[in-house]
Amino acid sequence: MNYKDFMKQVDESLSRMSEKEKDEWIRNFARTTIESQRMMVLKSLTITEMEEEYLPGFAIKEIEEWCEKVENQDIHIECQGYEEYGESYWDRDWSYEYFDVFGMGNKLSKAFQVAENLLSHKQYEQSLELYERLCCMSFMAMDNDAEEMFELDLEELVDEDLVSLNLKQISLNLLYAKYQVSEGEERVNTLYRYLTWSMCKNIKMEEIFSAGPEELNGIDRFMEEWISFLTEKDGDLAGGLLSEACMYQGGSNRLAETAKVVWRKHPVLYEKACKQLLNANKISRCEQLGLEAIRVLPEKLIIRGRIADLIAKVAVQLEHFDVMKECYKASFYAESTLNHYLRLFELPEYQDVTNRAAKYAITLTESPMVEGQFYNKQLRVNKLSKDHKKAIRFFNGEFDEIMEECHKDKTTLGWSTQFKGIAVPLFILLLDKNNKLTKAGQRLMDGIDIRLGNQEDEKSFADRFLYWKDKVVITNDQYDKYISWLREEVDKRTQAVVGGGYRKSYHKAAELITALNETMESKGVSHGRTSLIEYYKKLHSRKRAFKAELERLR
Repeated sequence: MNYKDFMKQVDESLSRMSEKEKDEWIRNFARTTIESQRMMVLKSLTITEMEEEYLPGFAIKEIEEWCEKVENQDIHIECQGYEEYGESYWDRDWSYEYFDVFGMGNKLSKAFQVAENLLSHKQYEQSLELYERLCCMSFMAMDNDAEEMFELDLEELVDEDLVSLNLKQISLNLLYAKYQVSEGEERVNTLYRYLTWSMCKNIKMEEIFSAGPEELNGIDRFMEEWISFLTEKDGDLAGGLLSEACMYQGGSNRLAETAKVVWRKHPVLYEKACKQLLNANKISRCEQLGLEAIRVLPEKLIIRGRIADLIAKVAVQLEHFDVMKECYKASFYAESTLNHYLRLFELPEYQDVTNRAAKYAITLTESPMVEGQFYNKQLRVNKLSKDHKKAIRFFNGEFDEIMEECHKDKTTLGWSTQFKGIAVPLFILLLDKNNKLTKAGQRLMDGIDIRLGNQEDEKSFADRFLYWKDKVVITNDQYDKYISWLREEVDKRTQAVVGGGYRKSYHKAAELITALNETMESKGVSHGRTSLIEYYKKLHSRKRAFKAELERLR
């Protein structure tokens, strides 16, 4: 229940109670309060003058003088740097040990206590001014060995245990004070600026409404101003805050109606509205809104694919299989993951659909395997790495072409960055006649999954792979050609890894050998698994760690 609905019901309940009933309720509430919260309840029942220790005239002047010393670098944190090593020589980082020789943490805690006392006594202007100054300060750290200084912000002081502060409560108090002393455009602009700060991350607007000593006025008017402001802002933060504001003001209906207006900047509202409708069990309305989103959003927008995924599940519940089919296609064209591609093989006319989808995938802009951070994830568009494109070609039946491309790659080490490290396991698993994965097969499957970063939906990548494999027809000539190539590649890989003494990769060679032999045995090669394993055991008889890896896969 959000703040608005909660307070409405509280007001309605209080209006029906007599003064005596209210007194009895308050006393019972206090009586049942747990011990750790009793002082808080007593404080809320007591109206006192501001504590003498934090009288504004004296305390604020003292804090201002201290802040000037910090800003002028007259006082600072001292530190000493050292190298911190991980498991390997290259796995190391430079760390610092900090020393608060000027007692800055203690002073900072007292300063924030003054700001909080000012807030609790409704001195909002003074409280806000002090909170802003303290939150925006930089604190200098002096490395005496290097004779260098660098800045630390408030969050870093907390992270390094130089001061103990509740940053979320400080953030809420800051936002509450600003709400109280401003209005209109100035208020929404400043509150949004605060919410971009790292220390204010994940704060919901309605948390601010219950943060201070008295109820905020004009919340409905403010929320409408807030929604208007956010509709013009770009980015994920604005999209998330806008979704929350719409839900606060009018629930999923307001969220859905706003989505229809702001989808170009904030398509995330369509996704959140669909999820809200689904959670409320309004599945027909969810399907209707989701289909509207799929048809209006740009084809390559990734969030369109996520909406299509959601609506596909809804369509299955409603037995709307034409809608499910449309959503499966939309998901792939918006977000061309392997799972989305393999799911297309579940459709009745999959041959034509998957062939066209594979051709489409090749046209997509190429991206690195791992992309960086995004300011506006809701507007990310569909891209594919080279490895993903080759994997889709493999699943589209271009086996000969993929094998020839891999055959040209003569590398035997460094497979974790080469497509051959994906293709060889894929071919081994493809040729295996078993309909279940063995221990070695599962290891290969997991490796492929990690390399390609597959996103599971209602089924795993392994399940979709096995379903796809049942539809593939491999001729005897193809089998002989592929198995001959695989034996050659696995042999070269084993010689390079085991013969080269790369102990940390012995398990990789063992997995390839075991899985390949299981595949050969599944075709009817007598004792294929045992004979090849024994061959490599004898060949590398002095490599006990390697032989142990082979035994683990039995």
